[in-house]
Amino acid sequence: MIARINHVAIISHQYPILGKFYQSLYGMKPGDSPPESAVSYGDGNVGLQILPRRDGYIAGLDHFGMLVDDIAEVERRLRKYDGANMVKRPSSRPFAAYSANDPDGNHFDLAEQSSNLKEVYSLDGWDAERYINLFAIRTMHVERIAEFYQEVFELTPTDKGGDAGYSLSDGRVTLRLLPWDMRNFEGMAIKRSGPEHFGFHVEDVESFKSDVAQLSSANFMLAAYPLGGSVESDVRRRLFESGARGKFQLADPDGIWTDVTDD
Repeated sequence: MIARINHVAIISHQYPILGKFYQSLYGMKPGDSPPESAVSYGDGNVGLQILPRRDGYIAGLDHFGMLVDDIAEVERRLRKYDGANMVKRPSSRPFAAYSANDPDGNHFDLAEQSSNLKEVYSLDGWDAERYINLFAIRTMHVERIAEFYQEVFELTPTDKGGDAGYSLSDGRVTLRLLPWDMRNFEGMAIKRSGPEHFGFHVEDVESFKSDVAQLSSANFMLAAYPLGGSVESDVRRRLFESGARGKFQLADPDGIWTDVTDD
């Protein structure tokens, strides 16, 4: 089956500012999304959908989306797993015709390659030098969830799993599955299970660090969050680093963790 991660979604009360951050630092280009409902940016392959925080919703990294070649086959495979379900989305979301969840309740969007898909992230063959390469989730039953994504979407394992979690690839973007355990949070506030961080590939990490500092000094509203610096925030930083695979970690102006590499 052809299946690839085609977008990442964030919920934020300051969604226009976050869009400027990712455009300025990562060179992402604006996509075709109604400005009154969200802002969207693309790297030529994967989109970043930044949604306004509505009543009852929690801000932060929210979900990812998959583009598949056969939605009926995805549903058939998905239904084999207890707790996994799929629903059709409103017609106003042609780039995410369906939403589904894995057996641990982590949700994702689905669209079919052959449908009349309004691809808001495809920008005329443009391919960014800095691009999204990772989406990471902390989940209760990590081995079972890794099996789910391999079976349903044929994502390819790129490591052996174990305490450090599982990495599954669509050939360009890695779905990173990390174990959630209450004992991870000793010395810090509890983080619920679900999406934890996402990542970018950049041309050179040292040049990227310079760009982070330059952007922060040019516009304080686009400054990245510092990691660490107090007893509890150092514990949070170490938890992030324990599951990260990149060379540099930072948080965007809304505090969303990002893992960056040039490998």
